[in-house]
Amino acid sequence: MTLPNMQRCLVTIILVLLFSGCQSYREGGSRTVGEFTDDIAVQTKVKTALIRDEDINGLRINVEVTRGVVTLYGRIPSKYARDKAVGLVRDIRGVKAVEDRLIVAEQ
Repeated sequence: MTLPNMQRCLVTIILVLLFSGCQSYREGGSRTVGEFTDDIAVQTKVKTALIRDEDINGLRINVEVTRGVVTLYGRIPSKYARDKAVGLVRDIRGVKAVEDRLIVAEQ
């Protein structure tokens, strides 16, 4: 084998081992890489929906997602906005449950 062929073979072996290991990798023993990626996608959808809604000040809301369970933190202007935010998030594809930790800070 020539040097470039050996390098290709070595790179191929490393990539195969790396990608086959991704399926069994667990972040902190709780989520697979696929679950983590799904959670990031859900988090992006949730944050975008909250920011786009005129009744909800989505920039002041923090969103965490673990295995499809969305936790909302932060301040929200009214109980109406809080209920609307929770309902909006609940309807997003990939959301399994919503934990509401929002604080109503009426102005």
